[in-house]
Amino acid sequence: MSALRKISHLRTPRFNISLLLLDAATQAGLRESAYFRKLCEMGLRGFHLDAMNVVAQQINAGYAKFKDIDEPILFQWLARILYSILYLELITPRDPRFKRRKILKKEFFRTLETVFIFLNSIRVETSFHQPYPWSLFIFKTQKSADARLNFDFKDNPLLLTIAFRANDIGVVAVLQDNAAVKMLGEHELGIHNARKLDLHPVQFSEVAAKIFYAASLLNRVPKYMNLASPDGKMSVVALPLGGLSSKPIFNPWKNEDYARLMSWSCQVPYEQLYYPGQGVWTFLQDAKFEQRP
Repeated sequence: MSALRKISHLRTPRFNISLLLLDAATQAGLRESAYFRKLCEMGLRGFHLDAMNVVAQQINAGYAKFKDIDEPILFQWLARILYSILYLELITPRDPRFKRRKILKKEFFRTLETVFIFLNSIRVETSFHQPYPWSLFIFKTQKSADARLNFDFKDNPLLLTIAFRANDIGVVAVLQDNAAVKMLGEHELGIHNARKLDLHPVQFSEVAAKIFYAASLLNRVPKYMNLASPDGKMSVVALPLGGLSSKPIFNPWKNEDYARLMSWSCQVPYEQLYYPGQGVWTFLQDAKFEQRP
């Protein structure tokens, strides 16, 4: 399984399945589809679609309204999409000729236990104490007259990161980092200029690459306290990542490694992005360090 994936349009049956799930979440439909029934078998039985409807309505309303969406609702929506896609890959053969060889192995799902607990907040009343267990970034993106160009989806299951673009909305999320990437700061990430722009798809892909790469540098394992009350409600408290250690929680940034990730995200050859001793090409500002339109 490749840890990095990019879905921009239909190419293979695997991508058909993934996009079908994304459309199901966006439109809050397909309740009776075979795919939805398979998800129920995995333990998602009873998950209502209220949160899915809220997000779909906010997307249709555009960026101006979407940017104020409640973070827990957006987290539920993104986590459900990622978990659903990964489950479908668990039951989908790599090659139709060898049905036992699945895209994912069952062992991988053990790494998703915490995310699944958080995902249960869709059906169990749950309070997430701040800082939230995730980092969410919302950007305004350019909207094309060609509807086919207004959608993009990238993820890295190993890092639990997602980048999603629909119409004039762009969302990048790290689903389990105790808000470490967000607290790092947009200046430190090099994405502060993105706030001044309506991002072109390539610019959004660059922003996603920066956030994905920052998430990969986290050298702590996020931990939580899950508290259950007698009335069945849950509370989630994210524990401090630093602990008693004075060691920085992020490993050093290496431009060479970042450029490889950016090359995948932006679909631009690595050699055109990385210049040893000079840095990495950016689409967010020009040679005078002025923001690009």
